[in-house]
Amino acid sequence: MKSRATWLTAGVAALVVGTGCQDGDRSRQETTTPTTSGQTVSASQEVEQAQERSEKAFDSARDAQKEASNQQREAARAQEDLQQKQQELQEARARAQKESQEAQASQQQAQASTQQAQSEAQQAQASALEAQRRLQQGLTVQQRETVQQREAVGQSAPAQPPANSVQRPVAVASPQAAPEQQISGQVLSASAQEVLLSQGGEPRLRLQVGPATQVQVDGRAASAADIQEGAQVRASYRTDANSGEPQALRIDATSSAQPAAPAAPESGESSPGATPPRPQ
Repeated sequence: MKSRATWLTAGVAALVVGTGCQDGDRSRQETTTPTTSGQTVSASQEVEQAQERSEKAFDSARDAQKEASNQQREAARAQEDLQQKQQELQEARARAQKESQEAQASQQQAQASTQQAQSEAQQAQASALEAQRRLQQGLTVQQRETVQQREAVGQSAPAQPPANSVQRPVAVASPQAAPEQQISGQVLSASAQEVLLSQGGEPRLRLQVGPATQVQVDGRAASAADIQEGAQVRASYRTDANSGEPQALRIDATSSAQPAAPAAPESGESSPGATPPRPQ
């Protein structure tokens, strides 16, 4: 656009010069040339006409120069707009690249968070499975111990219990106190809280010892902890209505260990291998 304006300016200047020269020649020629009517055009009129043509030429040149200036300004504004657009494009590209990098970083962080959450979930699941396994093992051990304790202590039943079971009288859900029962046997173990009796070498009955239990060893008052293992015992007990455990009322023991032998049944006394009478 700038070269075009320069070319237009030079062309206008050449036009003005050529027009002036041509008008001068024409005026000189017409000054000496007579008209068809026999009159000669005066020099002053020729000069005036030349000046008018010159002014018109200058006006045309100024208009061309003005138009060239306008076009040059428009070209400069267009150049500025182009540079601004290019700068905006570069900034937009930079923003797009930055946003793309941030999106990639966010995606990588999200993937890392997802992997960490999955790892923590797997660890939590493994911990839960381990806890469940330990709980099952604990329950199995507890159940095994319970079964062994029941096999060692036993429970009273309408039918005669197995030889290796421990007698456990059934609690009577009655407002009246359970009837007193008796048993004879050999001591397997004794402590201040309980005495485990056997008949025929098999666990038979576990008596709970309380503050009201009367204990004698060889006819003398003593504690249940004083009873020796293997001692012969004759005891009376009553089944507790709440716990269902046999509570010892009186225990008579001999300090010397004697071989277990069937004892003659007495009134209200259990014989070895036989089931004591159930509370009524």
